[in-house]
Amino acid sequence: MAINLYTYAGVSRGWAGTIDVTADIPMDLAGKEGPGEAVKDTARLLEPLRLAAREALAYVGRKLAGVRVEVECGIPIGAGLGSSAAASVAIIAATAQSQGVKLSVDDIIKVAFTPESYLHGKPSGVDHSTCATGGVLTFRKPDIVKALNISWVPRILVCDSGIHRSTGSLVRAVIRKSESEKTLFESHVADASRISLGAARALKHGDGEELGILLNRNQELLVNIGVSNPTLNHLIGVALKAGALGAKLTGAGGGGCIIAVCRDSKSETKIGKALRQSGGMVYKVGMDSDGVVVWSGGEHSNRLSGGSV
Repeated sequence: MAINLYTYAGVSRGWAGTIDVTADIPMDLAGKEGPGEAVKDTARLLEPLRLAAREALAYVGRKLAGVRVEVECGIPIGAGLGSSAAASVAIIAATAQSQGVKLSVDDIIKVAFTPESYLHGKPSGVDHSTCATGGVLTFRKPDIVKALNISWVPRILVCDSGIHRSTGSLVRAVIRKSESEKTLFESHVADASRISLGAARALKHGDGEELGILLNRNQELLVNIGVSNPTLNHLIGVALKAGALGAKLTGAGGGGCIIAVCRDSKSETKIGKALRQSGGMVYKVGMDSDGVVVWSGGEHSNRLSGGSV
């Protein structure tokens, strides 16, 4: 599901052959790399942003053109909310527009695989597909993405643990585990597929109780494959004790955020308070149905959301 936390990219024409990128990343969104200090150097975050612009220029046949890119990030980094995917999609759409080309959503998704692969190694494609498309998607592999029409939008709280990790390193660790425990891992994948199909049915039918049960089952699988951690487990326990219908980590794990489904506004308030008292940063989010949006002014900009799964 695409959520209404946004990254903005403004792109204007620059000197031929140059790609200048500046990024405004509030440090309270940068999180911590484990128990150490918060990330203070944003320079290492800029290369995939340059790559997104470079790939967009190449895709529209303007490889030697130059652009100036300004990014404002409103999505926590390394928290499992699709911050890198949101930035890539925003930059690709805005860069193409700066050259007079409006890319389709499918084109944007195709181009975004390169910067996402740079960051994550072997991305599934679900994050940047969700960011570009908006709404709720069913996803099996990059060329099987379908919009899911739902009659009910779940009431969701996102809680950031403040511990942010590299998705790429976590993906590599899961791949190693899948190779060393192949039979068990295949069983987990089959279970996860059944849970996802069940969650899609629950969303279509507006069944919050069933959705909560399925989130909890999914979290059990994520614990078994080793991508959760004590902090996430604790926050999930707090949410459930406070009345959440279900809760799980989102993204690659190892840190980042949990999502909790709330029964109503009263329980939402109670759960949010409990999570804040436990040290989490709570975001009340809704569904973004628009996906990537491009508009033109003095510079060509767009906005998009990060996806939570």
